[in-house]
Amino acid sequence: MEGVFKSVGFSFNALTFYSQLPSLRAGVPSRNPFYPVGVAAIPPFDPLFGGTLAPRPWVPAFDIYFPRLWLVGTSFDFYIDQIKSAFRVELAFTNGEEFADTSKPRLFSESNVIRWVVGWDRPTYIRFLNQNRTFLLSAQIFGQHLLNHEYGESPISGAHIGFVDWEYNFIGTFLFQGFYMNDRLQPRLIQAYDVRAQAYVVSPGIDWLITNNWRMTFAANLKFGRGRNIVDDGRTSNSLPPFTCTAQNGAGAAAAGAPCAPGITHSSIGSRVGFEPLGRFRSGPIGMAQHEDELQLLLRYRF
Repeated sequence: MEGVFKSVGFSFNALTFYSQLPSLRAGVPSRNPFYPVGVAAIPPFDPLFGGTLAPRPWVPAFDIYFPRLWLVGTSFDFYIDQIKSAFRVELAFTNGEEFADTSKPRLFSESNVIRWVVGWDRPTYIRFLNQNRTFLLSAQIFGQHLLNHEYGESPISGAHIGFVDWEYNFIGTFLFQGFYMNDRLQPRLIQAYDVRAQAYVVSPGIDWLITNNWRMTFAANLKFGRGRNIVDDGRTSNSLPPFTCTAQNGAGAAAAGAPCAPGITHSSIGSRVGFEPLGRFRSGPIGMAQHEDELQLLLRYRF
């Protein structure tokens, strides 16, 4: 539903849909490679590779799944004449999203999510750059809050255990665009910063309408900041007991050559060295592409 009340435009929205981004669900059937060939094991036994084909908790082997989501949201648009600025405010609540969670046997959990954005646009004169034409200044702040976030730290290594995504995160963007030669030449500068991932991208560009037939566009994406965010990626879990038992999760039993302690199926040791594949979620869309700078030159002819 959309409408206008005095000078404020508003909308209320409800939507059900399948997630456009996949969820990674672990716990898929796999073989235990620690059973040597020819050694009897719980059926079904593979005589060629050994081991049993069964679901394995905490093993970072995934099926891709697209969960059905439910979303409700609202938006408001208004203009404040005193500061010559237009504002956009959006708020959305989503149910059914799935996130990577290293504290769960299947390495994912469901969480409700609140997302919001506040945008600001203002045409502004900068006289020493252009006497006769305004520049467009546009900024946005995106916020995300996971309502069912679970987080912990290993008492042994201090590594992160639980949700890989941040409980709170913010991304800020800023656009600076100019207009010259009767708007035939338009330079611009786009910037974005991911607060928790500490990742930054700057994108300078220029759009030049050379003639009525020829147009040239140049753009670049240059990324800076931290690319890797270290998380527990499951490599220290006791996913194939008793063979992957350690002294820590076996209460010293493994060091003595004995099976793991009864009931121990997963270690809480954590890992300070792993970041693939789950650590990429913590790096965000900018950090995970930290080493993929881009240059683009487009020349277009219209006839």
